[in-house]
Amino acid sequence: MLVIAPGFRELAVTPFATLPSHLKPDVTSEWVHLNRRGSTTRTFLEGPVLMPGGDLCCVDIPGGRILRVSTTGKWSEICTYDGWPNGMKLLDDGCLLVADARLGLVRVDPASGRSESVLTHAVSQGFLGLNDLQVTADGAVWFTDQGQTGLHDPSGRVYRWHQGDLRCVLERLPSPNGLRISADGSELYVAVTRDNSVWRAPLTITCQPTKVGRFASFYGPTGPDGIHIDQHGLLWVCLPGADAVWVLNRKAEVVARAAFPDGAFPSNLAMDETGQRVLVTCSGAEAIYSISPL
Repeated sequence: MLVIAPGFRELAVTPFATLPSHLKPDVTSEWVHLNRRGSTTRTFLEGPVLMPGGDLCCVDIPGGRILRVSTTGKWSEICTYDGWPNGMKLLDDGCLLVADARLGLVRVDPASGRSESVLTHAVSQGFLGLNDLQVTADGAVWFTDQGQTGLHDPSGRVYRWHQGDLRCVLERLPSPNGLRISADGSELYVAVTRDNSVWRAPLTITCQPTKVGRFASFYGPTGPDGIHIDQHGLLWVCLPGADAVWVLNRKAEVVARAAFPDGAFPSNLAMDETGQRVLVTCSGAEAIYSISPL
């Protein structure tokens, strides 16, 4: 159940850049057959990252591609590799770190297009299929291992990888997807797609979860995907099944909503440090949309 906060706002949504036809594949990939049965699109845009200078990078999961969109909306391809890239973050050295459903954590140099796997397994066994990640100020990489988990198989996990030490932070999740750590490092939020909710895990000083609970519940055929915490501590939640992005306060009340065209399927978002520029990957529309500032 969603509770609407006083002063609720509808945020304007504007198309920014649509994937051009010459970058749309001619054939449907195995990933689309397995995960998007019945879909008319052959791409799936995800993992938006705002780059220095204002360009946006994102992934096309089934195509194994890292794409770039200029500030004027011009698309180009950084690289293609034999993987299924999903979540993506910018590292301090200018490289991109990708949560890849096939290959684990992959490092991509946007200047050269070179890619390399940096973490492929956990304690001699492969991952289920990585989805999203966050790199915190101390250099730790937090990521979700989603695979095909759900209410029928709640075996998804959240990991923390820091200075070569890999630790499972949360387990038994029915489809962990987007994740975010609060600015002070005291809370972990995870979009749990098949539970149609966002979970909240208070963290101890050693990053151990405690008193994990359901922060917010949603509705519809597809649960929450990418999430983001802005400079005011508000939680932005992409809900592709409702073609919307919801903005929640600390009480999990809805303070704003951005409604997209039917079938747009907003999968994830990127925001600058001021919150004035918000760009959303809409995989159903094969496009990037912008949301007006809150």
